[in-house]
Amino acid sequence: MVITSKDNKRIKAVRKLLTKKGRLKANQFLIEGEHLIEEALKWNANILELFVLENSEFNFDLKTTVVTKDVMKSLSTLVTPPGIIAVVEMNTQTIDSNRILALDGVQDPGNLGTLIRTADAFNFKRILIGKDTVDPYSDKVLRSSQGSHFHVSIEDTDLIEAINDFDGIVLTTDLQGELLNKNKITGPLMIVLGNEGQGVSDDVLSHANYKVKIDMPGHAESLNVSVAGGILMHQYSL
Repeated sequence: MVITSKDNKRIKAVRKLLTKKGRLKANQFLIEGEHLIEEALKWNANILELFVLENSEFNFDLKTTVVTKDVMKSLSTLVTPPGIIAVVEMNTQTIDSNRILALDGVQDPGNLGTLIRTADAFNFKRILIGKDTVDPYSDKVLRSSQGSHFHVSIEDTDLIEAINDFDGIVLTTDLQGELLNKNKITGPLMIVLGNEGQGVSDDVLSHANYKVKIDMPGHAESLNVSVAGGILMHQYSL
């Protein structure tokens, strides 16, 4: 059977996952495209259902609902839908890692997705999402992370509480901090990155015990937060 109406009860329910409120309520999110679905399966994510464009050829042994082009467009955030969308259960399991990335008010979805992907690359396997940070399960973040969501744990949290409970070094960027050096930190480390315009909030900054700034011999005033995060995570990766 092919679903032909955008007002179908199931389609309307799934469309709620296009909003943060809907995702949180259902504890589910959407991914688009064969690549992300293959990555989700490879890492044992719980895919609940596939929505596939009629006359498409996809070979996944999963619950599949066939839909028309108009219905697919109503579920997709892309101008040209890829023809396959999956409903995925959010993974609330925490990865035990002594490298943690904490994000304090990062607003740009592209930056957040890049930071998640970079954290994955440098073994910062726990990512803490603080207040006012963009939703990590929004479509733009998911596309920018390129499947890294399935390799790390992502946790909404109160950053002050998380810092107070952390038994290790809490490092953040600060224009008044010392220059980033080549010393390695071998013990537990949490790197905190802040808002694109304002940086790390004063409250969070006051709880950090190691503050650094990245030397820039050129003339740019600042670095993009995802670039700065990449430099720091590479410096302190294990």
